[in-house]
Amino acid sequence: MKNIDLKIPEHSYFFGFAQADGSLTKTSRNRGKLQIEIGESDLHLLKSFKALFSSVYSSITLRERDTNFKKNHRSFVWSIFNMDFREEINGIGIPYGKKTEIIAPPKTDFCERDYIRGLVDGDGSIGVTVKGLPFISLVIKSEDLKEYLFDIIEKITGERKRLNRNKRDDVYNIMINREKAQEFIKYLYYPNCLALRRKLRSAGKALKWERPKEMSRVLNKKFWEKREDEYILTHSVKESCDYLERTKLSVGMRLWRLKNNKIKI
Repeated sequence: MKNIDLKIPEHSYFFGFAQADGSLTKTSRNRGKLQIEIGESDLHLLKSFKALFSSVYSSITLRERDTNFKKNHRSFVWSIFNMDFREEINGIGIPYGKKTEIIAPPKTDFCERDYIRGLVDGDGSIGVTVKGLPFISLVIKSEDLKEYLFDIIEKITGERKRLNRNKRDDVYNIMINREKAQEFIKYLYYPNCLALRRKLRSAGKALKWERPKEMSRVLNKKFWEKREDEYILTHSVKESCDYLERTKLSVGMRLWRLKNNKIKI
């Protein structure tokens, strides 16, 4: 490609960030633009993007406005109007217009962890909870992107996520906690990688956590499958415990949830 090569880590990071937090628009006579707007404290990242694609003219402009949270809020907008650049990124996976439901991993070879780090920096969270526990999270609406991320999370942490959409917003709230979060964070935020500085600092804090000796740890959590739900609904608790190798408490709680419509099969 002329302007972007996703085999370059920084290009993959940019692509993920643009998918999450960018806006690609097109109007009449082939006019259009890619814009990424971020807060003043993150201006360094826009400067990095501008330098990364220095062969294409782009501009960074200041925007000041009152918001619901702050008066005279200052942000910066990086804009590229070049049609070739716009068509390139559109061709490999950044749609024009609204994109949250249809974005997917790039349609070409790319650097996996850099791309995902871009998604997290653009539309995710990382750090420690109020209880001091490390976490990394990402809110997405795309089914394709959800399945891709579940595959990568399983590859890195050994855990397969099982998650339904949030009923209020119809999105997936993907969150990883404790040691598994540390594994994933360490994979994404490697030394000298391109990233938001504040996310790098948060990653560093999360990686410093050590599990207290008194904190218990659940290993190899056993998820319920559809066939198991069907079995316990047609057999006694004792038969279910023996056949499925589950405890009486586990079977009883699952039955209660099924019979009270807390879950559906």
